[in-house]
Amino acid sequence: MKPVSVLGRFLETVNRWELLPRGCRVLVAVSGGPDSVCLLDLLRAVARRFELKLCAFHMNHRLRPTAERDEGFVRKLCADWDVPLTVVRSDVAAYARRHRLGLEEAGRELRYHHLARIAKRLGCDRIALGHTADDNLETIILNLARGAGLRGLSGIPVVRDNFIRPLLDLERNEILSHLRARGIEWVEDESNKDPRFRRNLVRQELVPLLKRLSPAAVQNARRAATLLADDDRLLETIAASEVGKVVVSRRPAISIDTREFAQYNISLKRRILRQLFPELNSNDVERIISLTQNRSSGRLVLRAGIEARLENGLLRLSRPRRGGKRG
Repeated sequence: MKPVSVLGRFLETVNRWELLPRGCRVLVAVSGGPDSVCLLDLLRAVARRFELKLCAFHMNHRLRPTAERDEGFVRKLCADWDVPLTVVRSDVAAYARRHRLGLEEAGRELRYHHLARIAKRLGCDRIALGHTADDNLETIILNLARGAGLRGLSGIPVVRDNFIRPLLDLERNEILSHLRARGIEWVEDESNKDPRFRRNLVRQELVPLLKRLSPAAVQNARRAATLLADDDRLLETIAASEVGKVVVSRRPAISIDTREFAQYNISLKRRILRQLFPELNSNDVERIISLTQNRSSGRLVLRAGIEARLENGLLRLSRPRRGGKRG
């Protein structure tokens, strides 16, 4: 039976995934919203137990008139809780225009970039993010709508590299109840109600429908995501063990024996290619597989200038040479 308290559920996730090695330094992303405030509160509650050193990070997106209010709230919160804070001000709108991105995607890219940069500067071992089980369900729906595969349908990972998400097994209503019970305030981002953003549309219209079908939809999605993630890790392990059987050379380009490659299931073919070139998108992977199946020779230029060349039963894959053109 699961612990009743939010702190107990939080610790269950931390211990199961070994998210907080004793004595580690943790950079906590704090927007001022309920999820991130709860995350910082819970990490403070267990800091002595795990001998943690906590630092906080806030990014002012400069998108709303209330952005200054949010920054001020986080500054006061961290000062009151004696947590050192780093604030980054970033022009998300300008970045989005320059890179032809939506505001959501641009904001996410900049947040992760600055979080990684600040964590390295401060010597932080972990970067803690406040994603919840509700965020996980919303992400699965968005990924399903864009035609994602197994990894996308696995939702948000609890841990990836040095990023950790200790609240991922908690629902948003539990977090709000926890904060109210402890008399802790937070700020609301009014853009979270703007239906022009896809995630808000999912949150306001699709998730309530799913909860009408099953009141436990959020936790059911979390359980499904965990099962799919387990399968994804298994397939990645199998693919990794097979890479060496098909790769016959890695210099100057990666060369794959297409006769050996042809023996594999389509799923393993995709995973082998992505392990060799993680930057390939799904369309490029399918084009490479098609090249090996339908032709005796051919050439493709793919994402970021990656070249695929088929000759004499070998598929040669190479990245552009730095400082010059590929020969």
